[in-house]
Amino acid sequence: MNNFKRLFLISILLCLAALAMAHFAGKRLQQRQPPQQILWHESLTQLKEICRHKYRQSLRLIAYAHHAERDSLHAAAALFHAISHAEAVQCDNCRQAIESLGGVISLPTTTPTEFSNAESHLDNTLRSKIHVHTALLPHAIEQALKDNNRYIARMLTWCDTSDAKQIMLLQQQLLTPEERRHTRYRICPTCGDISWHEVAARHCPHCMTDSVKFFIVER
Repeated sequence: MNNFKRLFLISILLCLAALAMAHFAGKRLQQRQPPQQILWHESLTQLKEICRHKYRQSLRLIAYAHHAERDSLHAAAALFHAISHAEAVQCDNCRQAIESLGGVISLPTTTPTEFSNAESHLDNTLRSKIHVHTALLPHAIEQALKDNNRYIARMLTWCDTSDAKQIMLLQQQLLTPEERRHTRYRICPTCGDISWHEVAARHCPHCMTDSVKFFIVER
């Protein structure tokens, strides 16, 4: 009987030792595994490029807005301010997405803005928007879907939808006489969607944020 107890205790101790060894081996393996950002390397690279672009664009648009205000071009100033708000929201969304993937983003240093006239500033902004909308965002969204990362895909789709609307607003602004241009806009603080203030939807059509939280820009 004593031999049986002894064998039983030895078997339990061996089992516990095996479990402990498996636990520590798993810990070591986990530590040796590459960090998560390697898994999402391409998505991170694209997100960082978009984030930096939107950061620079947001600051440039604020400068354009102040320049337009100085020239009493209130409609152009209002649109620049509105798009700048949207770019800042999208930049922050990209930053949060990068951090969720385990990455780190350092915002770029900016160079002094070169000024011309409001029409040239509108045209420059339109060209930049078209580049992001047609060249950067489609590939980033496709990569996020390929990685089965629906959070990133949804966030980038918000950016893409907002940019498409901004392209339309910029084109319309360039084709409309100054005295007939819109001067009031609403911007969703969650996804950066932009709309005329007169379009009084109760919630953002993309992310369902309550309209009472929207940024209001009017000049």
